Amino acid sequence: MTNTAKRPDDRRIYISGLGTWLPSDRVTVQEAVDAGAYDAIRAVKDAFTSVRVERDAFPPEMGVEAARRALARVDLHSVGFLAWTSIHRHGHQTLWPPASFAHHELELDPNAIVFSLNQGCNGAFVAMKMGADHVRHHPGSSALVIGSDRFEDSLFDRWSSDHGTVYGDAASAVILSTSPGPIEVKHLDIEQGSALERMYRFKEPSAEDVNDPRRDHLVGSAKRAYLQEHGDGEIREVFAQTLGALRERLMVRHPLLERPARYIVYPNVGAGVSAGLYQDILGDLAEEHLWEYGRSIGHTGVSDQILGLAELLDRGALRPGDQVLLIGAGNGLSVATMLLEIRGE
Repeated sequence: MTNTAKRPDDRRIYISGLGTWLPSDRVTVQEAVDAGAYDAIRAVKDAFTSVRVERDAFPPEMGVEAARRALARVDLHSVGFLAWTSIHRHGHQTLWPPASFAHHELELDPNAIVFSLNQGCNGAFVAMKMGADHVRHHPGSSALVIGSDRFEDSLFDRWSSDHGTVYGDAASAVILSTSPGPIEVKHLDIEQGSALERMYRFKEPSAEDVNDPRRDHLVGSAKRAYLQEHGDGEIREVFAQTLGALRERLMVRHPLLERPARYIVYPNVGAGVSAGLYQDILGDLAEEHLWEYGRSIGHTGVSDQILGLAELLDRGALRPGDQVLLIGAGNGLSVATMLLEIRGE
């Protein structure tokens, strides 16, 4: 007798729910420059127009509300995997786990796998890769991945703590399942370029400094020190290697040069060093990009790409059969490609 049961790796993955939290308040780049918060020369180079600013809700509230919206048509009892991703503080004591808060607030199954993950701005893609593996091996289960970051009222200065980008506040949530849904995940892949981890750390570890607590948030100083010592050659080389490897594996299964994706969504980083690399290596795989939208909300940590996808859906810019290519990247270096196909309801 022939065994027709699908192997876990053969099971298709779908996005069955999508939710976002994007504050309506915004601060324009010109306002930040006029206030002396943002360097005018940097502003021209980075090419943002504004950032979104959340003045009341903290990341746990933002993320849970995004999750509620994603779960609107999903059986709560099916959620067997919950990952909370972020790059910044959540507003409570350091050891408090926001994933457990979300699990409790959403009243999910006590047997669910629940954890908080910090792997830079690529954290949501790492979590989605793990969630996809989970639902493949547990086909009746759904995986919920939440991302949430807020930089308002923080020692991290959204305009000056980093180098080459500015930060907006937002949250996102995605439900993955093997049950057919409106969006199919055709490809999800991750690559590491860990040689660049030193671009984000002090040369030597040091004790916390109560007299200068802002120091630990000045990630731009580590980047500048790295660039002064090494230049940008290694950055370009590692980005080219990691993104090139992702491109090569993607093209083996999906000939996007013959049939390009409708849109590509990059991380909302400034138009300086790394943004050009994304475009140079991957830009020919899609008809259009979404930078005009990204530059209006800022870099939101782990949520840029899901916000971009939601924006395309809200605009009615996608039809059944259209493909969208999401590009993830985070310090580490960790990068990702995720190819989606719109199926409709």
